[in-house]
Amino acid sequence: MTDIFIKGGRALLNREILETSLSVADGKIRGIGSHQERGALELDARDLLVLPGIVDLHGDAFERQMMPRPGVDFPIDVALIDSDRQAIANGMTTVFHATTWSWEPWLRRPTTSMRKRRSANGWPRTASIYSRSTITWTSPRRCETSLGSAPQ
Repeated sequence: MTDIFIKGGRALLNREILETSLSVADGKIRGIGSHQERGALELDARDLLVLPGIVDLHGDAFERQMMPRPGVDFPIDVALIDSDRQAIANGMTTVFHATTWSWEPWLRRPTTSMRKRRSANGWPRTASIYSRSTITWTSPRRCETSLGSAPQ
C-alpha cells in the first residue's frame, strides 16, 4: 500500500503541468498516473497544483515578523516560528531570509543583522522549513544613486 495517494491534481512533471495522480511511499514519488491505487492517506487534488517544495531565494518577510509596525518588536525566535509557519502554509520548503546590513537604525543595523543571520542559520532542523539567511549591504550612497541623485 502507498503511504499517500494524490488523485487528480495538476503536477509539474518533465517541465510540463499535467493532470495526473501520484503515489508517494517512504517520502518519495513511487508512481505516476495510476488511478487504481489506494493509500493510507488519500488526497483529492482536483483543480489544485501539485508541486515540489518552493525555494524562496530572497524572502523579505522576516523583518516584518520581527517588527510588524514601528515600536512593536518580537524576539527573533518568535519571528522565525511565525516565518516558518507562513512559509510552509504557502508551499515553501526552503527560505533564504534577506537580512539587510545598513546604516538604518534597529532592524537593519549591523548588530541586529548578525543576530538575525545567526538565528536563521542555526534554526533547528525540527522546523517545517529549511531556514537560511543572506546579507544585503545597503549604503547611503547606493540609495542616493538609485534615486537618481548620485553625489559628485
